[in-house]
Amino acid sequence: MSELYLARVQPEAKPIVEAASQIYVTHVRPWLVGLVLHGSALKGGFIPQCSDIDLQLYLDEAAFTPEGQLPLDICLSIQQELAQIDPSPFQYIQCYALPPHLPANQVGPIPGGYAVLLGRLPVPEATEEQVRSAARRALDDLIPLPDYVPRDLLQHGGGKLERSVRLLCTDVWPTLYQVLTLQQQAGLQVWCLPKEQAIAQLSPTMALGQTIRAFYGRVYAYYTGERSVETALQVISCGVAFLRAAKDWWQHNATPSLP
Repeated sequence: MSELYLARVQPEAKPIVEAASQIYVTHVRPWLVGLVLHGSALKGGFIPQCSDIDLQLYLDEAAFTPEGQLPLDICLSIQQELAQIDPSPFQYIQCYALPPHLPANQVGPIPGGYAVLLGRLPVPEATEEQVRSAARRALDDLIPLPDYVPRDLLQHGGGKLERSVRLLCTDVWPTLYQVLTLQQQAGLQVWCLPKEQAIAQLSPTMALGQTIRAFYGRVYAYYTGERSVETALQVISCGVAFLRAAKDWWQHNATPSLP
């Protein structure tokens, strides 16, 4: 295998990224276009046992079935080997196999916010206007109380509560960056910031700043300390409070989208 470019990978993530990358490349080598890393494993600010390692595997069209998936036998082999990797201090390894082109309305990687570990990036990078347009659409569509929260809170067992906490994280963090993108009109710079630096852009005296700081503190405590029902519910309450503050801010500051 060609040498992986790991210079920008966070030290804690480097052995995990290297091991996983070797597995992916071994099984998809004939179709490999590029292997890309983004997220906190690259830019820092990961929360132990919460953040994941985000990889994108760009492959030639010939790698995919007519349904757009990798063949099952390849996926089974990859999973068998990935199971030997301990992802700690990250929660898990996430990887998406993608064709060498962008679907309609999807934005490419943020310049400076990703690293090509092997091969090349076959899709265009995001532009400032694309990032701002995506942020406007996301905040237009934002649901301050996501459907899964009340649904999961009426159930018990099988990791339902833990799942609700995890899903809320995947809603809150992008919303933070979308708000900052439109507040500062500098989305390309904003999306390259680690979480702590992004949070610092919001005033602690305003609702957005107060609620995101409370959420970050509760999430950090939940994933690095005791994972009780009480601490999970605190995460959920703070997360919903931030989403409500973000929606309220947007409703007071939205400008008509360009056609």
